[in-house]
Amino acid sequence: MSKSMLRALLPAMIFLWGGLLSALPLSAPQAFGADTPSPAAASPADAQPVTPLISDISLAVSDDTLAKIGAEIHSIYQDSLKPYSKTDNAAAFASLLKRATAVSSQTDALAAKIKPYESVYQNFLDVLGKPPGKDDPAEPAAITAQRKALTAKQRDISNRITRLKLYQVEAQQLVGELRQHGTAIQQATLTQRFPSPLGVTFWSQLSSESAATSSSANDLMQEARAVLAHAFTGRHALITLGAFLLSALLLTAYFFCHKPVRILVARILPTGRIRPIAATVLCAVISIVAWAFAFRLAWAGIALDNPALGEDLDNLAEMVAAQVPLCGFVVELGISLLSRKAEWRVFPMPDRVAHHLRLFPIWFAVALIIRGILRYVDTQSGLSILHVQFFDGLYTLAVSPLLFAIPRQLRISAEEGTGAPPTVAPLLRTLAMTVSIVCWLAVLSGYIPLAYTIISWISVMAITLTGLLLISLLATALGSSVFPSEGPIGHHLVQLGLPARLVDQASVVIPGLISVFLLILASSVATAGADFDPAQVGNRILYIFRGQSGKPADDSFSISLDTLLLCAILPVIGHYAIKIVKTWFMQRFFPTTRLNIGAQSSILNVITYAAWILIGLSMASALGVTMKSMTWVVSALSVGIGFGLQSIVQNFVSGIILMAERPVSIGDVVDIAGAHGEVARISVRSTNIKLADGSTMIVPNSQFITSAVRNATRAEKPGVFTTVLQLPFSSDLQKAMQVMVETLAASENVDPQLAPTASITAITDGSALLTGTARARQGLDVAKVRSEALFDLWQAFQQHDIPITVPNSLAPSQS
Repeated sequence: MSKSMLRALLPAMIFLWGGLLSALPLSAPQAFGADTPSPAAASPADAQPVTPLISDISLAVSDDTLAKIGAEIHSIYQDSLKPYSKTDNAAAFASLLKRATAVSSQTDALAAKIKPYESVYQNFLDVLGKPPGKDDPAEPAAITAQRKALTAKQRDISNRITRLKLYQVEAQQLVGELRQHGTAIQQATLTQRFPSPLGVTFWSQLSSESAATSSSANDLMQEARAVLAHAFTGRHALITLGAFLLSALLLTAYFFCHKPVRILVARILPTGRIRPIAATVLCAVISIVAWAFAFRLAWAGIALDNPALGEDLDNLAEMVAAQVPLCGFVVELGISLLSRKAEWRVFPMPDRVAHHLRLFPIWFAVALIIRGILRYVDTQSGLSILHVQFFDGLYTLAVSPLLFAIPRQLRISAEEGTGAPPTVAPLLRTLAMTVSIVCWLAVLSGYIPLAYTIISWISVMAITLTGLLLISLLATALGSSVFPSEGPIGHHLVQLGLPARLVDQASVVIPGLISVFLLILASSVATAGADFDPAQVGNRILYIFRGQSGKPADDSFSISLDTLLLCAILPVIGHYAIKIVKTWFMQRFFPTTRLNIGAQSSILNVITYAAWILIGLSMASALGVTMKSMTWVVSALSVGIGFGLQSIVQNFVSGIILMAERPVSIGDVVDIAGAHGEVARISVRSTNIKLADGSTMIVPNSQFITSAVRNATRAEKPGVFTTVLQLPFSSDLQKAMQVMVETLAASENVDPQLAPTASITAITDGSALLTGTARARQGLDVAKVRSEALFDLWQAFQQHDIPITVPNSLAPSQS
């Protein structure tokens, strides 16, 4: 375009650009005017109300939000410096850690939200270009004003991003320090030693602090009496009794649900171990829901509009409510695993053993309720630390005998019975007894927190592992009996069109993945402590899947469990997506074209390799691998290619050339490296040639580019083959050529549309080589058609008395 045309179009472009920006501002008119030097500088178009295309950055990340984040970080830091009592230390730092984690997540979310704005405004500035220099002509005032406004916006965004990055670093540092401090507090608490209950000091200190403890206990008891008195007074008594009645009906329905559930399972599922497993899991879910709702209903009836209810009693009820579902689960395990009917037991055992173990789940459920009360005593009761340790030690001494009582009862039942002994390893009995004795010794020697933590952790892990084991057994049983291709559901999936092999693989892989996830969940519960806090367990699971909180740098390598799962799923999804695309091309698109087999194969290969390259780039992007981070790897790879990978790269490039230029195609008959055969497959590295004896020769693609190749197939006419016969000079060569042409033309599977030819190709050893060329019918095996044609030629030459010379190398030896 000439300079005169540019001068003519420049005013029009400036006018259009100014009108576009005035009609479509970057933000609300008020915010936009605030960035200009003065209100008078705003154009009349800016003062009119319009709908913005890009929201104001202050709406996404306001100054007030940033100020609150900074104040919260400062508040958390100041609170972490306060001196806390030994009883409040762990709870206080756990609360601070939760606040710091929330701030860290908020800064990460805001940083991800504000980052696109920076690139958007930079794109606008790139369109406007740089300001004119001293010697350049002046630009219109509208463009200058727009550039200043955009620059101010971008500067504001940069400032906000900088503040967010600082807050991110501070929040992450706070989280790390609080975690380290919490770990140190936990370790110090576990190793803290109190006076031994066997000594006089423990009881003297306990009695000296009994006055304050009695006062706190009396206050709680008076509050409880007042709450119950109000709950059963007047009209409120009807509400309370109604809530109790609903709770009783709910629990009654639960206790009578086992028979209907077992009947339903027997009708739906096939015979086998899956029936007791499924019935146990369903009843366990019902028990958890029933017990949780029953307690909530009963407490809601008591607490509804109850002025006597205080914070202490409400906190106690909440902590007990957290243990009630676990209590119901344990009771259900006792009912299902120790069922009176042997066929509904998940783990086979003699009736005598099941009968002797039925009381243990009830004791364990009562211990869980007491543990919920102790959580309140430990954290919010206000009792002295020695009284807290007294109750914790008493709980440990009462619960720890259950560890060796169950294995002992199993052994006694096996000795009294006549059946086979239960499969309980002696090592397990020894370990349980050892842990119980250690807990007793720890309590009696003053290490009460250590013993209480061990017992609580074992209780939580016993419930967790039992529940997860039932789910894993159910998934495995469903995968082996219901979902295989021969199972009820798998058979229907096969009828819908899914391959039976795929259904069988999924029925094995999916239960395995479920088991892996359950192991991760068990690990999260084990590392979350002995409190079984769902929020803390969820944070542990997120930590396992997502790694450390906070977004990594742009050029850093990020690896976590969710990234590994994504990288494992992408190739699987890509494989089936490529398969679907290739099927569409072969069945829908290619039949409408005139492309031959070679062209179709080249197109499919290019699509396949391009798709796998995109999948590889997506996996690298998920891992955070960029070209910047791969600089040294690419450099080392270049050196490796220069020395040791030349042939591989050469074959790769040659394969691309073969697919693009197609000097040979699938179905062509070629001679290369002394071999004669039909091209069966062309890949990016090598080409497969099918020989006459049925074997396959793999030829590197570079040989097709760097060496001489004879292609016996005519252009776009696959199926052409040649026959070579050796005739003596005394033969009538003219007649022989005529007989060859007529015989090839009359052969049954030779294509009549391409006339066969015959020619003398060489004269050697007193003989002439007569070569005939013909084409097989479409869809037939070229080697088989060539064999039939050679047999027809032999018969024809015998009928016409035309001799055929046998080469010296093939003649039999004279003895």
